[in-house]
Amino acid sequence: MRQRRAALPRWPTNSMQTRTRLPSTPKEIPYANPARLALACLDGWLPRTPISVADHAEQKRWVKAANGAHLERWDHGTAPYTCGPMEALTENGIETVAIVGPAASGKTAGPAESWLLQTIEADPADMLWYMQTEDAVASYVKGRIEPLLDAHDKLIGPLRLGRDSITMKRFRGGRVEFLPFTHSALVNKHVQKIIADEWDAYDPNVGDPEELLNFRRQAAGADSKLLAISHPDLALPLGTPPERQRGIMRLYAKSDRRTWWWPCPHCGAHSSPNPGTTRRMVIHYDDQAPLEEIESSARLLCPVNGCLIEDGHRHAMNRGGRWLRAGEEMDEDGRIAGRPVASRIAGFWIVGAMSAFVMGGIGALARNRVAAERAVAAGGDVQELRTIVVKGWGEPLDMAKAVGSVDAAALVERADDRLRLGTVPPWVRFLTAWADAQGNRWELLVRGWGAHGESTVVQHQVIPGEPASSAEGWDGLLAMLAETAFPIADGTSRVMRIRAAGYDAFGQPGVTEQAYAAWLRRWRAGGIRRLGEVDSKVAFSLIPTKGDPRRGAARLLVTWPNSQRKDRKATAGGQIPLLLFSANMAKDALAAQLAVLPPAPNAVHLPKGLLSRTGPPHPFVEQLTVETRNPVTGMWTSPPGARNEATDLMVGCEVIARLHGLHRIDWTRPPAWAAPLESNSMVTLPTQSPPEAVRLPALPSATAPRPAPPATALPPPPVMARTVARRRAVPSSYMG
Repeated sequence: MRQRRAALPRWPTNSMQTRTRLPSTPKEIPYANPARLALACLDGWLPRTPISVADHAEQKRWVKAANGAHLERWDHGTAPYTCGPMEALTENGIETVAIVGPAASGKTAGPAESWLLQTIEADPADMLWYMQTEDAVASYVKGRIEPLLDAHDKLIGPLRLGRDSITMKRFRGGRVEFLPFTHSALVNKHVQKIIADEWDAYDPNVGDPEELLNFRRQAAGADSKLLAISHPDLALPLGTPPERQRGIMRLYAKSDRRTWWWPCPHCGAHSSPNPGTTRRMVIHYDDQAPLEEIESSARLLCPVNGCLIEDGHRHAMNRGGRWLRAGEEMDEDGRIAGRPVASRIAGFWIVGAMSAFVMGGIGALARNRVAAERAVAAGGDVQELRTIVVKGWGEPLDMAKAVGSVDAAALVERADDRLRLGTVPPWVRFLTAWADAQGNRWELLVRGWGAHGESTVVQHQVIPGEPASSAEGWDGLLAMLAETAFPIADGTSRVMRIRAAGYDAFGQPGVTEQAYAAWLRRWRAGGIRRLGEVDSKVAFSLIPTKGDPRRGAARLLVTWPNSQRKDRKATAGGQIPLLLFSANMAKDALAAQLAVLPPAPNAVHLPKGLLSRTGPPHPFVEQLTVETRNPVTGMWTSPPGARNEATDLMVGCEVIARLHGLHRIDWTRPPAWAAPLESNSMVTLPTQSPPEAVRLPALPSATAPRPAPPATALPPPPVMARTVARRRAVPSSYMG
């Protein structure tokens, strides 16, 4: 019969007992289990199998079910946008991962908590987890971390060591410290992995989080990783230079700036819900409707074919989505082109429209925002609106001052009698033109651009005609836009040709058909050139345009609205490009330019010839200041019946200049078409042969309604001359 082992003696609790009751035989000594020791030693010699955070979560993580107290497997399909940040945490060449997003979007529960589990079980290392305050640390550890570790006891239980506390969790091969972002919590901390949650809520008196936390991991070098997470509480409006941005958005601006692209469930076209992308899918609703109607009727709006998408489709759209780095472009069919920017910071921007956990869906987002905007407009506190936009929509709040503050009288005083309409000042580097189609006329403006965005009006003209029916008038207008050259006011006979032009292709019935047909005729005749690409957008020498007045519209987007596809709501042959631009963003830019006193970068010079010869009012200047900007919504409106053609003309010229790269020119090495006059490829000498005049639209008959009188009495445009190009002295750096 097997002999039963004698019970081991209890160890004494005082020194006297220790001296008198020591074990007397080897059998009484509590030896460790040799089999377990051997297995533990062998396990320590085996190499770890590399596994990404995303794969580890998919294979080994459990989460509490949405309904009930039971656990279920982690499913990437619930919030697919969290996979990108998880993969970046183990991606070679990435040292920092920045996640911007709304509250309760999975940005912490997904990447951060999954990284913690992967670190404990598969890639042990010391880790610091910072939050904004001690109370926040205690609440999060008790409410999230400890249940997370308990739920995975079978996976990591043998790896955990005792003596845990709220702020310290030990495991085999490392530790995790949960700390508030304070001076004392940053001292003598040197680890390989850091999680910085609620980045924008850190005490600014402590210092720059990025700089301070980089010191904590510099000993680990390239093997270290920093995960920064926050909603954009401190962010400045989009368009702010990266060096002036704040908080998590500053880190994102320095990153590879990844955005989410997903397919439309109706037409299949790909677009992005992220602000600032070339094809942005916005939440569409009538902000003047009752709140209940806004909530029930809010839809996602496909920017390609105008499909209205119900909230229930977002889950499937997210499953078909993917992240793109800055520099990459996705066409409507999902093909990716372009060269991504190189950065050691991987930046991800989650917005409310993407979030899988929005209570009430996009309808609730729209309702809450409109309700807060109405409260602010009625004199209420802006903090509630900021909370909804930042924590609900995941976007910076733009509460910029209404830029219509430069009044007409100030612009009249600024008018310069040294500038002459119809001539180009010597400091101008290139010209853009834009034409607006009205009921019984076209209005045309030419704007000259100097170094650093300084500009002047070179010509303004009203051309009588019938844009809705006159093919001959359109042909004459496009010839003028493409071929006119203006004399340079430098005492020579040189002239400067227009670099690029655009025109409004929408308006009264018949205008769009005439505008498209005229472009196609001129293209087939060889009168329009494709000049290259800027920021993945094709730049033509002449292009139809359309302003998009909606909030969130893409700043610039070249599309082909006539593409004939079985799955697209379009007609015709897809041969004609269309430049779509955000009307509100373009008017913001114009207002900012008008607020700068010339001469200065981005300032606007106004020739005195734009003023009325009979004295005030001065229609052109009045039209520049007639619109006002809603400081809450950022949308521009004009009083009923007020004319704003001058604003549209100035905006159109700036949009064309931006399409051709105005915002990215290095003025120390400009392209040939923006070089100084001596080497400028757009500067030519007229020939001695008689000029060939442009055939303009015929004047209306006596029985036809008279066109509106010109806003100003202007000299006729310079006669269009055949030109002989001069030899270039400096090659173009791009789009030459």
